[in-house]
Amino acid sequence: MQLLKGKIKMFKKYFVHTPFVITNFPLHKKIKKDLLNKLDKSKGSSFKNKKGHMNDDLSKTDWPLSDNFERPWVKKYGGVIKDFLIEQAMHLGFTNINFSKLWYQQYKKHQTHGWHQHARNYTGVYYLEYPKGSEPTQFLAPQNLGKTFSLKVKEGDIIIFPSYIIHRSPPLKSNKRKTIISWNIDFEDIHPDLLFDREVNYLEDGKN
Repeated sequence: MQLLKGKIKMFKKYFVHTPFVITNFPLHKKIKKDLLNKLDKSKGSSFKNKKGHMNDDLSKTDWPLSDNFERPWVKKYGGVIKDFLIEQAMHLGFTNINFSKLWYQQYKKHQTHGWHQHARNYTGVYYLEYPKGSEPTQFLAPQNLGKTFSLKVKEGDIIIFPSYIIHRSPPLKSNKRKTIISWNIDFEDIHPDLLFDREVNYLEDGKN
């Protein structure tokens, strides 16, 4: 900080709209039972982290294995999840994705995953098991970090959002288990139809 003393200038923050995708996974009802059975048999463990600002308490997760794409449940269902995410990427102007990590998390009553962000450029949640009384993922609004918002979701929904958005899974109120699948991905290969010059608009103070 000594090097910056006397050199820090006021800066301006501009906020532009960033897309959040929410959609229903069409294969959910078909694969739910078998996928949950494979997760029950998979290698995973409970996870707790109360260090510093962290507040994590998971019943079971295979996060430490998230870059191993040879896990049985990933070998069977990772491909269909990826194909569906590629379809969503097309709506955002990309033609491909690159999986960095893919994992699941399970919660029992009162368990939570505290405020955090992810690596890569996009992440998301597949609500594989979402009992009544579950709280949806909560987000800090980038334009006002003192405000929180959520998306209305139901079991079988998938949400996709920028990885830098700070979010959490609040404490589970239901007596039934909650299971989600998450990922860190990069959207790649801009759709060729978007590669042309446009008129440039400049952001003005106070306007987005």
